Amino acid sequence: MGQRRKDREVLWRGVIKRQASSGLSVAAFCRQESISAASFYGWRQKLRDRAREVPQQDGPVDEEPGYTAQLIPVRIEATATLPTPVRIFLSHGMSLEVSAGIDRRALVELLAALGEAQRC
Repeated sequence: MGQRRKDREVLWRGVIKRQASSGLSVAAFCRQESISAASFYGWRQKLRDRAREVPQQDGPVDEEPGYTAQLIPVRIEATATLPTPVRIFLSHGMSLEVSAGIDRRALVELLAALGEAQRC
């Protein structure tokens, strides 16, 4: 899957999740977010279909198929080559790409400006 297609999928997963937790109807949510209801329904169906194609894995499953998340510990080590960018997926379905060598304080300030700091 191409990176752009994957990014759009991540974006729409976030949109669909926000609608589900918003308490609004799809029509009201789409009006509020200025998005097409037809696009919303199309992506929701596409993501459900894809979730059915993926073999089920052991462990807890969310109510909506295809919306499972797992947190795993990671360690980032510096290398002698140029730093590889790190992609951070934000709660609203967007992603942020930063240099692997970014200062922790600068990253926290950036995430705070985006409303994501409480997740650090």
